[in-house]
Amino acid sequence: MTGEHGRRVDFTHESKSLLANPLGDPHRRTVEVLLPPRYHPDERLPVVYWLPGFGANPSLTTRAIAFGGSVADRMWAAMARGTAPRALVVVPDCTTAYGGSQYINSPACGNYSDYLAELVAETDQRFRTRPEPAWRAIGGKSSGAYGALVAAMQTDLFGAVLAHSPDAGFEHSYLPLLPGVLDTVRAAGGVSGFLARRRTGPHDAPFMVAMSLMAMGMCYATEVSPEPAGTLPCDPVTGVFRPGVWRTWLRHDPVHMVPAHPDRLRALRLLYLDTGQRDEYHMHWGARALHATLDSHGIGHEYGEHGGGHQGIEHRFVVSLSLLGQIWRSDRTEAR
Repeated sequence: MTGEHGRRVDFTHESKSLLANPLGDPHRRTVEVLLPPRYHPDERLPVVYWLPGFGANPSLTTRAIAFGGSVADRMWAAMARGTAPRALVVVPDCTTAYGGSQYINSPACGNYSDYLAELVAETDQRFRTRPEPAWRAIGGKSSGAYGALVAAMQTDLFGAVLAHSPDAGFEHSYLPLLPGVLDTVRAAGGVSGFLARRRTGPHDAPFMVAMSLMAMGMCYATEVSPEPAGTLPCDPVTGVFRPGVWRTWLRHDPVHMVPAHPDRLRALRLLYLDTGQRDEYHMHWGARALHATLDSHGIGHEYGEHGGGHQGIEHRFVVSLSLLGQIWRSDRTEAR
């Protein structure tokens, strides 16, 4: 049994979906699982799948900075107080050679949506879970929130989505970054020189922003082995815009995807969306566009804005978990 603070366990999963993926990334992944305080292995629990953001370590138990506790500490404390549901929290590792997969099936990167489905089945086999979609939630921040939204639109595995500052409204969140990304790539001597910095560094903020857009290009590409330079919405040498490439990106924008998946989104018990009003990547405007699009299609959701930015918003996670706990408690009450 665990104590008041919960406990972390890991298991290794060999994925059929990631075997022989185009980037040659490992198909054997370590999966972190947070057990709730006072956990007992005979207890049957719901599961929250928490997706890390782009370039993030696939763990909730490590601290990003010296101050405060980890995300896991926050979640365990909320569970102990009864303000977050007693649940298993599963943290998938969906990193790639480009830093992230967007949790989608991609001809250029691999089948990470299929991998998530494998992981759900593996978790249900290894632990005593509530194996129905109504007792599964998926959430995350930034690219993780994006992955949660897309999973809810494209699969029936989850009954709730917790999306904090998701990649959405690409016109607002991606396009304004392009000139700075082109400068960073040019300073490195071009795309090949820039990609070499994955090994050599420095891995500073301009590198991470540019790397994120390079990764998006690969994730959204339609070819199996594209030239990385050709996946950006503009030519990295001349700056000439590529409308055709941009259209392939927009097909993956949650704002543009909603009209094709209204029934799955309406079926969710909870669709939570929030954003910081000072988001450094302008994702608050993307979230606002997504909020308006959900409203226009009659899709119920909880929407909120806070005074923060894109970083340092981990305290918001327990807000969405609290709402999820209320729904799961009401389900248990109705079942009695």
